[in-house]
Amino acid sequence: MAEQKKPQPSSMFDETAQAKAAAAPVSDATKAPSTSPAPLAPPAPPAIPQILVDAGLQTCFSAPRKAFIAAGGTDEEFAREVNFAISLMMKNEYLITCAKNNPDYLIEAIKAVGLTKLSLNPELKLAYLVPRKGKIYFSSSYMGKREILMRAGIVQWVEANLVYEGDEFEVSKGTSSGIVHKPDYFGDNRTKEKIKGGYWVACLPNGNVVFDVMPLSRIHEIMSRSESVKSGKGSPWDTDFEMMARKTILNWGFGSLPKTGISEHILKVIETETKMDNDDFEEWKKQQEQEAAGRPDRFDRDGAFTPYEEVK
Repeated sequence: MAEQKKPQPSSMFDETAQAKAAAAPVSDATKAPSTSPAPLAPPAPPAIPQILVDAGLQTCFSAPRKAFIAAGGTDEEFAREVNFAISLMMKNEYLITCAKNNPDYLIEAIKAVGLTKLSLNPELKLAYLVPRKGKIYFSSSYMGKREILMRAGIVQWVEANLVYEGDEFEVSKGTSSGIVHKPDYFGDNRTKEKIKGGYWVACLPNGNVVFDVMPLSRIHEIMSRSESVKSGKGSPWDTDFEMMARKTILNWGFGSLPKTGISEHILKVIETETKMDNDDFEEWKKQQEQEAAGRPDRFDRDGAFTPYEEVK
C-alpha cells in the first residue's frame, strides 16, 4: 500500500488558521509560572450589632470606606476603626440617637479618622466620637491635635500646659515677652481641683515662638456647654479632664497659628473643632448675659426697681 504523503503547508498566509492557533488554550504544562502573588481577600466586614441595624445605621459603617481608602488607609485599618466606632456607640446610647437622627454626620466623622490618621482606639486616646446639638462629630484629643499640627508642618513643636497651685508662673509681654513656668511636680497639688489655668506655646517654622494663656474659668465655660458632659452618659471630660483642658487651650491657640501648607480637608476638621469650642464659649456668655438681665436686683434707666417677672 502506497504511503500517503502529508499535505505540505500552503505558502499562502492563512489568517484563519493562525487566528485559531492563537485562540487555542495553552495547557497548564506549557504555561509560564506566575510571579505575582494571589490577591488577598478583603477582610470580612465588621458585624453590626442588631441595635444599630434596627436604627438603620448599617450603611454608615460602609459608606466612608471609599474616602478612607483614598486618604491612604487600608481595608484592614478601615475595618478596625469601624469596630472602634461601633464599640464607642454601644457604650453611649446618646451617640446612637444622634446617629439615627443625623446619619450623615457619623459618616463624615469616620471619614475624618482616615483623613487625620488618628485612631479611635480608646487605649491610644487620640480621637473620639462626640455628640453636639444632636449630631456626631469627630474630635481629636490633645495628643492627636499636636500630632496633626506638627505632621502638617504648621509648627515645629507645640504644647499646652496646665498651671497648678504651688507652681511658679510668670508671663511677660512686650519687647521681651515670654513665659516662665516652674511646676511643683512633687507636691500634692497635681489634681484638677488645683488647676489655676493654662497656656499654649508653639515654635513656628521660621523659629519664632508664640504663646498665650487661658484662665481656668474659660476652660470650665467650654466644658459646661459640652453635650457629652450634659448627657451624663460618659464624656472625655469625666475620664481625661487634664487632657481635654489642654486640648481646649490648643484649640484656642490654633486660631493664632498660620495655616499655610495644611490640607484643605484636615484644615476643615481642625477648624470644626475650634469653632465648636468658640461656639460653646459664646453660648455660655450669652446665657450669662440673659441670666444677669433677669436678676431681681436690676434697675431700669430711671433708677426704678424692675421686678424679675417684668424683665424682657
